[in-house]
Amino acid sequence: MNDLIKDNINLHANVKTRKEALYQMSVMLEKNDVISDKDAFYAAVLDREAIGPTGMENGIAIPHGESDVVKDAAIAVFKTNQDLKWDSLDGKPIKLIFMLVVPTQHRDVNHLKILSHLSAALTHKDVQQRLLTENNVIDFKKILEKSGGM
Repeated sequence: MNDLIKDNINLHANVKTRKEALYQMSVMLEKNDVISDKDAFYAAVLDREAIGPTGMENGIAIPHGESDVVKDAAIAVFKTNQDLKWDSLDGKPIKLIFMLVVPTQHRDVNHLKILSHLSAALTHKDVQQRLLTENNVIDFKKILEKSGGM
């Protein structure tokens, strides 16, 4: 999974809203040459957000965007400096965001593969808690690697 994250990670994101987080993640993805148009990708993410909640439980959200502007499947990670109001399954705020970035072509295969790896990593509450408290990128990625998400 770390091959999908690469440099698309910010463990100290200073954002105040869900939309600001999603937009800043899109900016990061464009800067890292994962997508070719941050605004088009952001619109795709918002379209998906309108369909149903992407907030899971325990402070974690897994929004996703599928678009022709995606060059390569990826995962972007933001850990926010403050809790964000989000439509989550447990009704609680979000602090850790894993954004699935999926090209329209082969979307079903890529989306399911990424989601299954991420789900394997996030199955255990102790792993979730360690990810929520880890502030070092290298150690954060090690937690993911050791948790079965590889």
